[in-house]
Amino acid sequence: MRFDTVLIDVDDTLFDFRKSSFEALVKAFAEIGVTFTEEDMLKYEVFNDQMWKSYELGEIEKDFIYAERFRRYFASIGLDADPVAINRRYLLELAEGRNFMPHCKELLQALHGKYLVVVVTNGDTYAQERRIERSGMAQYFDYVFISEQLGTKKPEKDFYDKVFAQIGESRRKSAIMVGDSLSSDMQGGRNAGIPTCFYGTRENADERCDYVIEDLLDLLPILKNS
Repeated sequence: MRFDTVLIDVDDTLFDFRKSSFEALVKAFAEIGVTFTEEDMLKYEVFNDQMWKSYELGEIEKDFIYAERFRRYFASIGLDADPVAINRRYLLELAEGRNFMPHCKELLQALHGKYLVVVVTNGDTYAQERRIERSGMAQYFDYVFISEQLGTKKPEKDFYDKVFAQIGESRRKSAIMVGDSLSSDMQGGRNAGIPTCFYGTRENADERCDYVIEDLLDLLPILKNS
């Protein structure tokens, strides 16, 4: 198989979402006079991750995640604050984040003009569009697909069907899905019927991962030798 189409996730694959998220939360909480630490981040992530997993499984709608994750976090620490207002401020700050995973730019430069680079993300539309716009990387993306705009999400087959309907169904046979999430990206690739490449540690990979890379640049020989 020869790959000529790279479907790739954004958060924690190309962009360092966790770092940008932490910085945004620090600023959002500072506005209400609350110090937000790395320890707080770990507690918040428990609720945030649980809700995104529920969304991927189709148990809840995306809109329910945003304020509810903060409501649950506030309840766990006994903080009396408005979860809707905090979420709004957080997303505004997050949209300004410009942190990248190691070798993000080098990978995108190497792919540019040689492969069709297709961003596929479940993130918030405003935050993702703003971050991509401000990143300086938009020139390297041939397409950007955001779940809210497609009316479906990773890992659902329908999400990928809509992507290939726009970029060309014939590209499915030469496409690969690259991302850091087993439940969203790797399962999504499986549902779409395309090979997968997991960006993470080999210890965390499972049978849904056809390839595993621990450095983004390790994707290049996989594509070249396919």
